Amino acid sequence: MSFTRDIQTQLKGTYRSVVIFLLINVAVFLTCNVLIHLVAIGGDSETGVGILFQWLCMQSKLDGFLPHFWTIGTYMFVHISLWHILSNMLWLWFLGRIFCEVLGSKRMVNVYLLGGITGGIVYFITETIINSPVTGYLLGASGAVMAIVVAVATYTPDYRIFPFGIPMKLKWLALISFALTTLLNLSENTGGKAAHLGGALFGLAYGYSMRKGNPLANIFKRKTKLRVAHKRVSDTEFVVQKTSVRKRIDEILDKISKSGYDSLTKDEKEFLQKNHDKF
Repeated sequence: MSFTRDIQTQLKGTYRSVVIFLLINVAVFLTCNVLIHLVAIGGDSETGVGILFQWLCMQSKLDGFLPHFWTIGTYMFVHISLWHILSNMLWLWFLGRIFCEVLGSKRMVNVYLLGGITGGIVYFITETIINSPVTGYLLGASGAVMAIVVAVATYTPDYRIFPFGIPMKLKWLALISFALTTLLNLSENTGGKAAHLGGALFGLAYGYSMRKGNPLANIFKRKTKLRVAHKRVSDTEFVVQKTSVRKRIDEILDKISKSGYDSLTKDEKEFLQKNHDKF
């Protein structure tokens, strides 16, 4: 019961999007492996894997992708090997939490999904250019996770983290991870690395747009009555209010980059959470 309560608490907290995506990925991983092994008991494990790839993973050929177009949204939740899901979920857990602290849980949902879709598009374009006679399949959350890593590193590049006890700025971690997982040995797992590149490009665009006034991040944001209320105050008052909020947000983010999220006071954390949609 304690474990269930812990999950429920996490689902209501700052990191709820991270927890939700972790649970979905693990649930899909377990379900797929159970189904594959059940088919294997009948004597044909390749059939089970083939069915999984066809219905959940993104195909590199147009004639195979179009009948299963939804796979551009499902491939990013599918893992077969334990090491594959473990590495992706560790990155999601550690960097996803930083994203939620700085930019909010709701925005992480957009970046994960849209970064994964962008990764799928770049994968498809790359495979079309290569024109390999063998049908390839894309699976795994690495493109979506790369989008999260690059987005938060672009938005707050000087945020300090301590991997393995070593102080490092977030921009260097993102650069190193991108280089190691995407740029090295391009002849191996070319399709997967193309998805990494697509996710990184989306993350870069998203993080940059957030720094410059939020145009990209507001594409899917619904208009609220708050915009109507703005008309009741003078333009000067509105600018002053917005500048004051922006200034305090910048001060809090600067404090996070120097001392970490835990150094914030309770009021600062509440202010940051309350004003996520204003930056």
